[in-house]
Amino acid sequence: MPESKVNTTRDLYNELVSELGNSSDLSTRNCLIGEERIPASVVWIDGLVSKQNLNTDVISPLISGTQQMKLLDQSESPHQLLCSYILTANHVKMVYTCEECVPLLVFGWTIILVDDSEGAIAVNTQGLETRSIDEPASSSVIRGPRDGFVEALGVNISLIRRRIRDKAFRVETLTVGSLSHTKIAMVYIHDRAAKETVDEIRKRLQKIDIDAVLESHYIEEIIKDSPTSFFPTVYSTERPDDVAGIILDGRVAIVVDGTPFVLALPCTLFHLLKTTEDLYLAYPVATFIRWIRYAGFFITLLLPSTYVGILTYHPEMVPPQLLSSILSARDGVPFPVLMEALIMEIIFEGLREASIRMPRSIGSAISIVGALVIGESAVQAGIISSPSVMIVAGTAIASFTIPSISLSGTIRMLRFFMLMLASLLGLYGIIIGLFMLGVQLASIQSVGLPYLSPFAPFKKKEAEKAIFRVPWFTLRKKREN
Repeated sequence: MPESKVNTTRDLYNELVSELGNSSDLSTRNCLIGEERIPASVVWIDGLVSKQNLNTDVISPLISGTQQMKLLDQSESPHQLLCSYILTANHVKMVYTCEECVPLLVFGWTIILVDDSEGAIAVNTQGLETRSIDEPASSSVIRGPRDGFVEALGVNISLIRRRIRDKAFRVETLTVGSLSHTKIAMVYIHDRAAKETVDEIRKRLQKIDIDAVLESHYIEEIIKDSPTSFFPTVYSTERPDDVAGIILDGRVAIVVDGTPFVLALPCTLFHLLKTTEDLYLAYPVATFIRWIRYAGFFITLLLPSTYVGILTYHPEMVPPQLLSSILSARDGVPFPVLMEALIMEIIFEGLREASIRMPRSIGSAISIVGALVIGESAVQAGIISSPSVMIVAGTAIASFTIPSISLSGTIRMLRFFMLMLASLLGLYGIIIGLFMLGVQLASIQSVGLPYLSPFAPFKKKEAEKAIFRVPWFTLRKKREN
């Protein structure tokens, strides 16, 4: 170690206290070690270390190791004796400067300073409190594993690794955030993930320059393709089995410390419309449910605008009896069709947000009672027609069939754009909107993968898997052949 970088124990301790601003949670335990009763100080940040590990692996061996140090080669320095024979922690290393000590302290390590010695000993005593592994809150599980990610990086990686016990499983960690120093891990199977994809994701992560990363969406927004696009190009999930399937498909997962949401790249539109539970159901049932999701996607986007466009510009397309029923229901309503639809859509979005923010015990009651009371009262008062309530309710139900929260929010927002076009140009406006939407989707990529893949460009086998849940026995036969 160069002399210019070596600090004595007293200088190093003073620098540590100065760097951390004499913080009240900076704890110190003084003790005497060895037969010579050499003064030593144990320094750690309270709340970041495991008290059990600190006592059993550091303090107790230091105090009770006097007799053991008598029998050892006294020609070795105290640091060498402590690292090699006394300390029982699984990770111990020498540090020489304050710049090395401070990052370790704030990550939960303990620093041992021995008087009249150069440098210090750093011991890994990390022990942050974490919540227990439980069913993910963002997605209900009908069939499949019920464990979900937590906020601890190591626990989340272990949940993935216990499902993929293969030597090709790779974990690359790095730290981002100049103030938060958040650890993130890139997880993939090296003989399945494309090298170009892995290199590109690694390059984007290494270029991140931000003060703090408090949630995985920070990373998602920085590394995503087409940052101005409304559509999500990064997949996120709370389910370890979902991430395991993603990695097996040759994609890359990004695990962020401090959040249960894991990111995955590359991501296409059809990845966002599939769920892991498709693999746990019988293939005809899973295929049918997948089609329901695709239908829900288009209903959420187009049903209100189609209703407004047809009634405003193309009433002749509606069967006479149905048109008569709709017009009689709208008799006395003071608002035009567009205003009526907008009012109902905005009210429902407000109820949805209120039900999320309210306490769980009353949130569902507020949403259901609010929708029933407001809708029924508005119809009886003649402010809103019953067909509009049905259209908005059907659109809301269809939006819940979209598995991805990010994609569902995007489609709900684009629904208002389609409403405006329908009110201006009728069905022609809807066609123009779909054309613009298709151009936007065709121009998006996710780490080099087209967003509409496998349909644009068309890949037959992958397109079949996107539309149908392919039975396992057909895949087995293909492998045997």
